[in-house]
Amino acid sequence: MIKRQQWTVLLGGLFVTAIGSANAADLEPLKGQEVLRVCADKNNMPYSNGDLEGFDNKIAALLGEELGIPVEYYWFPQRIGFARNTLKKEHPTEARYMCDVAFNISETSDFVKTTNPYYESIEVVAYRSGEGYDINKLTDIKMANEQHGPLKIGLFDRALTTKHIVDMGLADNIVYYQMMAGGWDVTPGRIIEDLAAGKVDVVPMWGPIAGYYGARQDVDIAVKPLNELGQRHVFAFSMGTRYGEPKWTALLNKFIEKRQDDIDAIIAEYNLPSLENVSPTPAKRIRKDDDD
Repeated sequence: MIKRQQWTVLLGGLFVTAIGSANAADLEPLKGQEVLRVCADKNNMPYSNGDLEGFDNKIAALLGEELGIPVEYYWFPQRIGFARNTLKKEHPTEARYMCDVAFNISETSDFVKTTNPYYESIEVVAYRSGEGYDINKLTDIKMANEQHGPLKIGLFDRALTTKHIVDMGLADNIVYYQMMAGGWDVTPGRIIEDLAAGKVDVVPMWGPIAGYYGARQDVDIAVKPLNELGQRHVFAFSMGTRYGEPKWTALLNKFIEKRQDDIDAIIAEYNLPSLENVSPTPAKRIRKDDDD
């Protein structure tokens, strides 16, 4: 077993985690690259937090170990303006940017240059177990509402399933939540906490968030993948870099290819929904080729 030493430093708003390893890095960092600077949200589980407990934190640590360099964080809420205030923001006193790679970026993002995806997931429906109904697809919500309702349906604004819910005649049942509420103290897991507390009864939402927070409540929360949405709504996520840095993007792609099994093992600990039974649909969106 490889023995490693780990230490952290908080200085000038930058949270640093350094990992020393007895193993030499198989992938070489870029010329002059002495630190892996990561842009992240410090309160955005299951992806990242200030205690480095998210799966993206662990993947970043794996990348730093692979390159043989320490990992340094620049924190900013992952909301509108994230890329502008992180990857594209120049350091006030040094000739560099605040950070050089972000995680959990949609592979179709136009705001940054994306790597090959390293994970994918789908929407789910979450509800309290033992309420007398079983929900596996969206139409089950309508049936449960007719037999056990009225049910309060928690939905984030601009949720993928909003139109489906409204089209089933359940608009009056919706309790809306703001997804990008801003501030460090607001997490997307609050909707699952409200579900556990009985403030809402059914929550169609993004799978990774539901799976992570659902497993951490005092009551049993059922989380079922909405396989009926099909492959078209299985969304893939990448690392993000700045345009015009093809060597850096290529290096990250090599890391993903080499360590995909390790990345999968890390993510498997966070209760993401299974994609085994997703309904086949026409081909997903075609990702455009970006010029560097």
